[in-house]
Order: sequence, then C-alpha cells, then structure tokens
Amino acid sequence: MEDKKDKGSSKFSEFIEKLKEIVDEKADLDQNLVIDLEYVNLLKHEGESIRKVLDDLEHDAVFNEALNAIISTNNNAVEYHAAHVLLQDVIKVYNMTIAGQKEIPLKAQFVLAYFFEVLQQNDFTKSLSLARINQLVASDKFKENVQKIAQASFFNLPKDFAEELLMPSILSRIDHRDFKTIGSFLYRIASLITKADETVSEAEKEVLKTISNKAFKPKVKTQSSVKAQEIPADDTLEKVMAELKELVGLRDIKIAVEELTNFLKIQKIREKEGLKTKQNALHSVFMGPPGTGKTTIARLIGRIYKHLGYLQKGHLVETDRAGLVAGYVGQTAMKVDEVVQSALDGVLFIDEAYSLAQQDNQRDFGNEAIEALLKRMEDNRENLVVIVAGYPDEMKDFIQSNPGLQSRFNRYYSFDHYQPLELMDIFKMYATKADFVLSEDASDKMLEIFERLYEKRNKSFGNARVARNLFEKIIERQASRIVQIPKLTKEILMTIEEADIPEINKTVEEVLVFKEDENAD
Repeated sequence: MEDKKDKGSSKFSEFIEKLKEIVDEKADLDQNLVIDLEYVNLLKHEGESIRKVLDDLEHDAVFNEALNAIISTNNNAVEYHAAHVLLQDVIKVYNMTIAGQKEIPLKAQFVLAYFFEVLQQNDFTKSLSLARINQLVASDKFKENVQKIAQASFFNLPKDFAEELLMPSILSRIDHRDFKTIGSFLYRIASLITKADETVSEAEKEVLKTISNKAFKPKVKTQSSVKAQEIPADDTLEKVMAELKELVGLRDIKIAVEELTNFLKIQKIREKEGLKTKQNALHSVFMGPPGTGKTTIARLIGRIYKHLGYLQKGHLVETDRAGLVAGYVGQTAMKVDEVVQSALDGVLFIDEAYSLAQQDNQRDFGNEAIEALLKRMEDNRENLVVIVAGYPDEMKDFIQSNPGLQSRFNRYYSFDHYQPLELMDIFKMYATKADFVLSEDASDKMLEIFERLYEKRNKSFGNARVARNLFEKIIERQASRIVQIPKLTKEILMTIEEADIPEINKTVEEVLVFKEDENAD
C-alpha cells in the first residue's frame, strides 16, 4: 500500500526534477514578477527558523510520546516526525484560508508548495532561478500538484483533535516551551496566504481570527493533573549548568543550586576515596509566588542529581492536590502510589502542596495523601526526590503541620518576584523565540507596564506567566494591525510596534484583577 505521506511529495519532487524540460530560462518575463526575490527570501527565513525548532522536537522524548499517544496511521511501518505534524497543520491552514475562493492566487499556492517541500528538507528554490520559479507557478502542472498536496492527510486523529491544529494542541497539552513559536509560525503562514492577492475581506479576517485561536488557544488541554518531563538523551551536567546560568534573574537561587552541586560533587569524590560523607537530604521546599521559575529549577535539579549519580533517570513528574487526592476512603493512597511509582529514579514536584493540609476539614483526604507520601519517601529514600512548592507563609504552615514533613524537608529555596527589567527580558525572550522584535517605542511602553505591575504586585502576581500572557495578547494585536497592510515583508511580520501594546493603565487593571487584600490562593 502506498504511503500517504510520500504520495504527494514524490509526485511533486518528480515534477520539480522535470522542470528543465518544460520551462525555458531565457523566456521573457513580465517586469512585475508574481514571486519576487524578496518574497522568496521571506519564505526562506520562515523555513530556516522553523526547521531549527523541528530539529529540537525530533529529540524531545516527551513530545514524541505525546504524539504517538494521539495519532494513528494507515501504515504501521511509517515513522512520523515533528515535520509531518506541522506539515499537516500547514495544509489545514491553507485550506481554511482559501475556502470558498474560485481562483486561488498563485502566491498562495506557492506558499503551500514551498513549505510542503522545505518541511521535508527539500528547498527546491535553491536549484531554480527566479525566472524558472515564476514559470513553475504559472504552469498547469504546478497547480495540479498543489491541489494534490492540499488534499494530503497523514494521520487518523481522535475526534477531539480533528478540528484543531495538531502541533499547537500537542505542545499545549504538554506545556512545551515551543508552543508559542509554532503558533506564531502558523499564524504568519496564514497571513501570507490570505494576503497573497494583497486584499483582505471581512470574511478572511474572521478566518484569521479562527486560526489565531486554534494556534494560541487550542481547545485540547492537558487532561491529567500529572505531567512527566523526561530529560534529553544527549544531556550533560555542563549543559544543565549553562541553562541555569542563562535563566533570567533568580540570582540567589542560582547561587544555592551551584553550591549544592559543588557539595554533592565533593561528597561523591569522598565516597570514592573511602572517606566519611554527610547524609544527603535531597528533598526540598520551594517557596515563592507563581511564575517565578520553581518548576524550571526543579527540572534542572533533577538533571543535576542524575549526572552526579544520585538518581538513575532524573526526570520530573509534576502534580498537585488533584493528582494525589481521591474522593473516597482508601483511594487516595492508591493514587499517591501511582504517582510516586512514575517518579521513581527522578523528582516528584508537588505544586501548591499546602493545599493537602486542610486542618479545618476533618473529612478531607489530603492528610491521607501526606501520610502515604511520607511512607513512600521512606521506602524509596534511595531513588526518589520530592520537591514541594507554594506561597511562603502557606508552605511554612504546611511543613509545620506534620512532624514527618519537618524531618524530611530541610532544604528551603526562596523565590522572589521578578524585577521590571527582568520581566522585560522574559518578554523579549518570548518574542525572540517566536521570531518577533520590539521597536524602541514598543519596548519603552512595555517596560512602563512592567514597572506599574511590579509596583502594584500582590502575592499572587503571575510574574513570567503575566509576561507570557501579555506577549500572546500583543502578537494578536500586531496581527490585526498588519493584516490591513497591502504587502507584507519580513520586517513587518516580525516587528511589534508601540501601537500593538495595549493602553498602560487598562492593562495594569486587567492583570491585577483583585486588590491585594482580596487575593485568594
């Protein structure tokens, strides 16, 4: 049975190879080329940028596990990759944007053909002159092949995913760092296809809005309260420490982790020399507001423990109260056992752990979860590290609520709110990863927003999460602005202008919905 994945690709590639026979490089061309050099270079930039992301995803065990859990194919012998997932989304975006059009602009068809090939590591424009590219897109054979590409379908998807963009849905499901980068890429492709005829109708604006929602707000969310994060196969201690150093802010945390790493290194050396060593207590308490890097540091610590020989795998399993507590007597202990079992040889990270100790509710099963967890920590003291996290005051009360917790947790890390300049650096990091840059005026306005937010912050202020949410909102505003521009260029697509930044006072009010004395956990 012919592989669906290769069917359209092979025919299109054969057509490209035969191009010399059907076009004449010396043929006269109109002065106004349909595909000019600037447009080709714009697509090349998009292709080169997204290939780097796809290469990283190829080696991401968590992504591949999530992908394999979702898709099914018509050919069990076919191995599917991240590029095929994104290619399926590009085809879907193309079909959404050209739906209902009697005559599809050649530029739009060229965008689909280009990314169909380049996502499979075949940039046919490298071997063709600009003249031949324009003769190519004008040929009936080209249009015929584009139609076949537009009908290609690689995967049989569950009903929940059928109407969504697959790659954003998967990355959102596993809370992946490249989620926004992929979403931005797909939206830019949609914009290029829509603007191929240099006009945008009201109906097309609505389609772009729909694609934006599918790219940045997929309906398919994480269904489990337990998330696992494996470590890269080519990971090293040097890579971990470099990543730690590159994190924005967290000065005191970085120093504490470096000191812990050095201490554990020396302990291993003393052990090899037959010298006495101090019993290593690796369980930790992370105290701080949300969005301050607690989960990120937990991942790095797990990898450090692995490379120093304290844990065999060093992976991170993240959960919360919902992942540990059941609604009936006896079931909570079973639930805790299942989660702990998945975290063995790695780190179990429990966010908002204080919610397990609800002293005012005698019928609550949170205390049962704590007792079950303490037992497993004792039984698996050689191959399990537990990190509990939450607000400072609540975490102190939590640890003091049970003598067993006090005896097992003696490493405390305090995470502070990010400063305005640090929030600005985080925002720019999101922008850079998604191929955006800020104009000087836009940067000044964003910094003022962060200064106001920091000044009025409360204990539940979202920090990096606020920066991420603002970035998502701003690139949507940027898209709405540039969709009115007749001819899109690489610079226009990438630049966030001052007009894209929402009004300062209104933004601050929207972020800080609750007054300080009204904040809940």
